Amino acid sequence: MMRSLAAAALVLFAGQASAQETTFRLKNSMEYPIAQLSVSPTQLNMYGPNFLRPPIIKPGETREVSFRASPDWCMGDLKVSFADGGPPAVWGYLNLCTLQKIALHYDRMSGITTARYDE
Repeated sequence: MMRSLAAAALVLFAGQASAQETTFRLKNSMEYPIAQLSVSPTQLNMYGPNFLRPPIIKPGETREVSFRASPDWCMGDLKVSFADGGPPAVWGYLNLCTLQKIALHYDRMSGITTARYDE
């Protein structure tokens, strides 16, 4: 297990040198303003830095966002931190290589995150 995590970390950080710019349209379909976005290879919980530039993304707003993605992995998790101080939320198993637009939904009471790719 540790060996596979170490290998994944090497791929993640080695890939940063040859990282490619990944851009998609993000719609905030939640009641909470988005302050930060970061990604991790799926299920590794190794999130990179915040790649959201100010200002925050208010509820109902859509914004084009970009980040440096490793060409070595496509499946990733997206972590969102909220400007109102609420707990962060994670959307898992996103294909970052084909992602063009996504609308994020989150029910804070249940902790359930969902996403739509056609909005």
